Amino acid sequence: MMMASGPELLNEAELRHWKSHAMVELLLKFMDTAMRKDDTVEALARIEVLNAVTYEDYQQARKKLAEKEAAG
Repeated sequence: MMMASGPELLNEAELRHWKSHAMVELLLKFMDTAMRKDDTVEALARIEVLNAVTYEDYQQARKKLAEKEAAG
């Protein structure tokens, strides 16, 4: 697959997988309770941020997390 399409496609697939997982976690947070107006505002804001994440942002966050786990 990588030889036919290059690493960009793998990067995109990894990012889409992470975004899908993050969206499911967000939806599960509000699954078992009635959403208040504040909850809706929070959910929409988090969805906007999630949709704006690029592969570079994702890689930087993973690197920082790995460094924090290694240090602590």
